Amino acid sequence: MSEEDPYTLPGTTVLRNKFGITDAAELEAAEREWVAQRAMAGVPAGKFNLHHLQAIHRHLFQDIYDWAGKLRTVEIAKGGHQFQFRQYIETGMADVHRRLTEANFLRGLRLADFATQAGAIIGDVNYVHPFREGNGRTQFLYLKQLAQQAGHPIDLRKIRAKHWLSASKSAHKADYSLMATEISRATDPN
Repeated sequence: MSEEDPYTLPGTTVLRNKFGITDAAELEAAEREWVAQRAMAGVPAGKFNLHHLQAIHRHLFQDIYDWAGKLRTVEIAKGGHQFQFRQYIETGMADVHRRLTEANFLRGLRLADFATQAGAIIGDVNYVHPFREGNGRTQFLYLKQLAQQAGHPIDLRKIRAKHWLSASKSAHKADYSLMATEISRATDPN
C-alpha cells in the first residue's frame, strides 16, 4: 500500500470508519463486534458471483465503512503476496463464477471432491481480494453458503486459523491442497 491510501486516516494505517475511531486496536474490536452481529442476523444469498460477494461484504461491514460492498480502488499485498490487480477483479470473479456454473455449483460431489474443488474456488476468490478490508470474513460466509447448497454443510469454527493462513499462501501459488484439507476437516460430520 502506498502512503496515499485513500482508505486510511492521514498519516496512519487506521482505516477511515463511520465511528471516527483513530486507534487500530479499538477499530478492530468494534469491527469484530459489528460484523459478528451482522453475520448472526443472516447473510444475503446470491448466485456466487461478484455481486453476491459484494452483497455479503456490504451486509457485514455496512455499519463500519462507507465503502462496504464496493470494489477496492487500490492495489494491495500481504506478506509479500500481491493480490489481483484491481482492474482484473471483475474478470477474476467472472472466471470463478463460470467455473462454478460449469461444475453445477459443486452439487452432487463426494466430500473429498467437493473439498478439492471448493479449495480451488475459495483460493481464487482470495487471490481476487476485491475489498480493501474484510475479504476473509466475506469469503468464509460465501464458502459456508456454497457448502450448504452443495450438500456439505461446513462448520467454520473447525477451520484452524494458522492452517487457513498457510493454505491461503499456498493457494496464492496455485497449490490448493491445504485449503482443500481445511475445508474437508470443517465439513466432515465426525
